[in-house]
Amino acid sequence: MQNYFRLLILLVLSGLAPNLSSAQTTILDQTLLTAQSFNTFSAFSVTGSQNWSHSTIYGAMCNGYAGGQSFENEDWLISSAMNLYQTDNVKLTFNHTRGNAGVLNVGVAEGWYKVFATANYTGDPATTTWIELTGLNQTVPTAWQYVSSGQLVIPDAAKSENSRIAFRYKSSATQSATWEIKNVKVVGQPQATNPNAGVFKITNWNTEWLGCTSFGPTNESQQIANVAAAMLSMNSDIYCIQEVSNSAANPSIATLVSLLGSDEWEGKIVPTTTGDCDQRQGIIYKKSKVQFVSATQLSSGSPSQGNSYNYNWSGGRYPALYTVNLISGTTLVPVSIVNIHAKAEDGNATSYTRRLGASQALKMILDGTSYNSKNLILIGDFNDYLIGTTSDACACTLSPYKNFVDDEVNYNSITKNMVDVNQTWGAHPIIENIIISNELSANYVSSSTAQEAAIVQNISNYYNTTSNHLPVSATFQFSVLGTPEYTYTQKSLLSIYPNPVKEELKFDTAGLEDNAIAQILDLTGRQMSCRQIDVNTVSVTSLPAGIYILKVGNRSGKFVKE
Repeated sequence: MQNYFRLLILLVLSGLAPNLSSAQTTILDQTLLTAQSFNTFSAFSVTGSQNWSHSTIYGAMCNGYAGGQSFENEDWLISSAMNLYQTDNVKLTFNHTRGNAGVLNVGVAEGWYKVFATANYTGDPATTTWIELTGLNQTVPTAWQYVSSGQLVIPDAAKSENSRIAFRYKSSATQSATWEIKNVKVVGQPQATNPNAGVFKITNWNTEWLGCTSFGPTNESQQIANVAAAMLSMNSDIYCIQEVSNSAANPSIATLVSLLGSDEWEGKIVPTTTGDCDQRQGIIYKKSKVQFVSATQLSSGSPSQGNSYNYNWSGGRYPALYTVNLISGTTLVPVSIVNIHAKAEDGNATSYTRRLGASQALKMILDGTSYNSKNLILIGDFNDYLIGTTSDACACTLSPYKNFVDDEVNYNSITKNMVDVNQTWGAHPIIENIIISNELSANYVSSSTAQEAAIVQNISNYYNTTSNHLPVSATFQFSVLGTPEYTYTQKSLLSIYPNPVKEELKFDTAGLEDNAIAQILDLTGRQMSCRQIDVNTVSVTSLPAGIYILKVGNRSGKFVKE
């Protein structure tokens, strides 16, 4: 188990540094230790006589204490304009400290020391729309001890050709502390160097009683760690997951986000709190590429097939509607994701009728004026095929979702012809499906739907320790205004196995040129080995444990060396 969690930590570290093989650009780099550096920022006092000042030793300083007493203050230190237009993965870091010792943590809980960003500074902090940069490390162990801020993600809503960051200091008439800041740095990845600009990978996965103590895999900690590790290895932008419990005792969504890295990831579920083994549908997404808007349940619908809407949806396991914006450069693409988990029991005629009724009622909702012009993704565990049916206890031969499949004018059933790679019970279609509205058909990358079969190789005893379902992914591409059109291709990815690896790493040579060069790089881009390939194996025995990139020709992939 100790080795298992060591592997998880390595995978989490990999997730905290996406696209490190791509070019990073330093956008802002100011020590604040010289007057020239400090003056690239503007100090603005909203309340109080005190304001930000400069020290050649301590950098930028603000203190609401003067003449033996504290004063109420609100003071802003605002950067000069930065061009963050068409820049991905923008992050701010700096060093800071507080003091004196007696007031070290004064105002922390009240939010006196915050960092913000804006796409449009008006010249007045009070009239500017600011976005707080969350995740700031506020833990200063002792007075005047500098600590790192941590990597603060600047969201796309704060990006423009005139973006700015700002530090806001506050104090009261009875208490105040000094806040000191130096070594401010903003880095990002220009979209022109990012081959995946405008590309989004969305994955559907029934995680099998995740967070439930009575059913599913018995080792709950191992299961959720496996799920997080698999998510990092799949590297999708959105995960739509089913069979999730999110109770106070087992907060599955928060735990997943923590394991993945809360500076990069976020998650939602409706209802927000469930019972121990309630089966609900949630989403996990990358904050740099997805902007959450709202979440609700589609809990009102028509009866069908002689049953109530509630009964057809497994007694109230309603479709979960997640409204998000996909961040494509400076363009926000609104998408409505309907995450479903239909009635199970394959061979049961009554269950088939309930799936059929649920499908009919849901299509009535989605065909209505509230949704029929939206970018819509219907995704989840359908518990049945899109062509044919799992049911064998009735005379049924047609899919309960035939109403969607046949409506080719309005819907595209992109997984209808997929056959499950797990053929333990013989060849059969998949039951984890994705249907998109016609509005998204042009953005769907043709033939990109695939089951994530590699995670079975990467996770020991996967079907017993993690899930009895395989994730299914699809890729979408949207235009990035002002930049070249990028064409997504799976050929840019290199299939690597086993992963993690101890001694010998294998890779898929299909599509590679003869005599291609194989390079192993660490995450800083330093070359660890280089040779011309003659076989599809590379020895990694001499590498220290860690995360590396194998690059063969123009294809690459990450692997973990144990």
